[in-house]
Amino acid sequence: MPRWKALSEELDPQIREFAGQLRRLVDRRGLSIAAVADRTGCSRTSWERYLNGRLLAPRGAVVALAEATGTSQAHLTTMWELAERAWSRSEPRRDMTVLSVRIPGTGGTGGTGGEGISPGDPAASLRSTGRRRRQAVLLAGVVGALLVLAAVVLLAGPGH
Repeated sequence: MPRWKALSEELDPQIREFAGQLRRLVDRRGLSIAAVADRTGCSRTSWERYLNGRLLAPRGAVVALAEATGTSQAHLTTMWELAERAWSRSEPRRDMTVLSVRIPGTGGTGGTGGEGISPGDPAASLRSTGRRRRQAVLLAGVVGALLVLAAVVLLAGPGH
């Protein structure tokens, strides 16, 4: 039995090619969808949607997949840009996709923070997580430097 369901014939050729490329990357690395989710920070449900062509993966998720698989980001993001243009051209399909992802009774959408629903949003959650990490590392470095400086001043004592 094949691992993937056939992509819908209704998909734009650019989107089909992009989803197929993502599938090939996952297959070549022997990754499960759960492993892809763990390595990229996007939910498993979202990756199922991206890999089946039901949602366009956000740019940030594509970059994270490239990093996780050791693939050229430039090539993959170029393919993403072409698929994103095609996705944007197919507004009625995209509107239907957004409606189909709604979770009844919550007023929200599926996935983590609705990722992938707006292909123009390049995974803001992934960027903000990276930004917070960098800020935390910078803050830890500054605090460490201040502690070292305080220790030097205390050890040297007054008059030294």
